[in-house]
Order: sequence, then structure tokens, then C-alpha cells
Amino acid sequence: MRSDVMVARLAARLLLAPFGFACGVLAAFATVAAMATGGLGDTHLFPEEIAVLGYDLTINAATVALLFAPLMGAPAIVAVAISEMFSLRSWIYHAGAGAASALLPWSLAPSSFEGPVFTTSQVIAAGLVGGLVHWLVAGRTAGLADHERPGGNGPAAKP
Repeated sequence: MRSDVMVARLAARLLLAPFGFACGVLAAFATVAAMATGGLGDTHLFPEEIAVLGYDLTINAATVALLFAPLMGAPAIVAVAISEMFSLRSWIYHAGAGAASALLPWSLAPSSFEGPVFTTSQVIAAGLVGGLVHWLVAGRTAGLADHERPGGNGPAAKP
């Protein structure tokens, strides 16, 4: 690979990987919020109750974002760095890394933590969704190695 192409690809990866992480975190938080409101289908809420519920969910989402997003960042950065170094483009790797990145800070929270209460399965599901979104945005093209042609007939032709 030519050096100018390599530098351009490296610059693109330095922009795309953090953007994929941000999209994955947003998707994970949306997943948690959707699962938290999943049991509301059977209730008949008055408009003022809906407003209070929306306020509560916003406060819970902001609490989770401020407390856990920075903690999820450390294992996620390690996972993204590994995928970039070794050109790991598997959706399974990214989904597993997303689940591990979400579960690690959740499992380290003290038992006296008085924040929003989510189950472990909800946190894992949110991490899986976040990892898959990162894979869709940045993980499918991870690394600086040459890409395979769609037909699977070996490396793409070099210019």
C-alpha cells in the first residue's frame, strides 16, 4: 500500500472509530430506555403522568450517561484498538466487546449505588446493540489491512 494512501486511511480510521463509539453509546442508551419503558403498554396514563414519566426517564438516562459512559470508554477503547491493530472486522467480536464494555462498569458499581435500576440482561443487551452499531459504522472496515473483494476472490486490486 502506498504511503499516502496509508496516511489517508489512518486519518479516516482516527475519525471513524470515535464516531462509531459515539453512535454505539447512543444506541445502547436508546436500547436501555426502550427496555425500561417496555412494560408501559398495559397502563393508561394521563397526559400529566406521561410528562412526569418522560422527565424521570430523561433524568435516568442523563445519570447513566454521565456516570457510566466514561467508565465504558476505557474497555471500549481497548477493544477498538485491538480491532484496529489486528483488522478484526467480525460483528461477533464487536458485539461481544460492546457487551463486555457495558457490563464491566456495571458490575463494578458499588452495591449501595442509588441510580437507575436496570437488570444485568438489559445492560448486556444494550452493550450488544452498541457493539453492533459500532460495527455497522466503523468495525466492518477496521484496520489498515487491504480489504477483501466482495466476491471473496482475494485482496482487492492495488492501484
